[in-house]
Amino acid sequence: MDLVAIQQMLGHWHVGTTMRYVTPSATFIEDAYRRATSNTLAALSEEPELS
Repeated sequence: MDLVAIQQMLGHWHVGTTMRYVTPSATFIEDAYRRATSNTLAALSEEPELS
């Protein structure tokens, strides 16, 4: 779930307050890393080569 959505549901003014209650799972972090890596590699492979 989106951190900002959790913040609003709990009625917190600052996201830092919400972060006290949130602990991401290891699989969440791994999945985010894989997505970021895949997206970056895909974007780099799509760029035209400079001559």
